[in-house]
Amino acid sequence: MLTDHQTNLLFEVYEITQRDTTVVVGGEGSSRLEPDLFNTNTPVRQALISAIASINESPSQVERVGVILEEFECISLDPSNIDKDGYQLRPDKNLAAIRRSLYPYTGILFKSGGSRSNRFCLG
Repeated sequence: MLTDHQTNLLFEVYEITQRDTTVVVGGEGSSRLEPDLFNTNTPVRQALISAIASINESPSQVERVGVILEEFECISLDPSNIDKDGYQLRPDKNLAAIRRSLYPYTGILFKSGGSRSNRFCLG
């Protein structure tokens, strides 16, 4: 069974909240509480919750997802391109690879990159 920590990491990987509301800060300098705009995160959140339940039914899937999430933990806190030894890292590419690796277990295909103009992502 996935631990609470691993479950939280999955929500971080897909950049969605477990909450029903979002606080938007900025713009006119004020904070406001908004509902999940057009329920854009709801389908992804529901898909992830369903995937977690399915993963938990298979010990081999729990093990594999755990290994993938360990890789995510190594990159998630340091978004810089250069590490301490001078190597150039690609956190965005690594995150995309992690999401692709999780696809067979979550069924969530995360498309990123390219221009986002004139598009509204609905999850």
